[in-house]
Amino acid sequence: MSNQIEVRHPIPPAPIHPLAALITIVLDNFFGVFEIIDPLLLLLSSLIIGVVGAVTTTLIQRYMAKDEWGSSVAKGLAMGVVAGVPFQVVGTAVGVPLLAWAGLHQWVTRPLLPGPTSSDEEGEIVDGEVKEIEE
Repeated sequence: MSNQIEVRHPIPPAPIHPLAALITIVLDNFFGVFEIIDPLLLLLSSLIIGVVGAVTTTLIQRYMAKDEWGSSVAKGLAMGVVAGVPFQVVGTAVGVPLLAWAGLHQWVTRPLLPGPTSSDEEGEIVDGEVKEIEE
């Protein structure tokens, strides 16, 4: 039986890689240009941006987040639909919380638990190691 304590991070990792969330926000805000220039381009641009969002998120999830192909494609399709909605609010409303979640997971540290540590050489104290003085 092991005496090790399982340490759990206080904030679980985000389901989407931070870069995929950032790309969704950028693609979502790209619609502002088309809404001003010509509303008829909105349908075509919505389809193109949705496909670009799906493909980039799929590839990011597969190769950077190391997800399996099935979950990468599912997350890519979901974020592609979110990015493809022709309103600037939708992708930002989904992307910003995911990006914040990923940032909090990286920046919030778990408390250090005292545990067994090893030293490289006899007599050398490694960080966090406390040696008892023998009498």
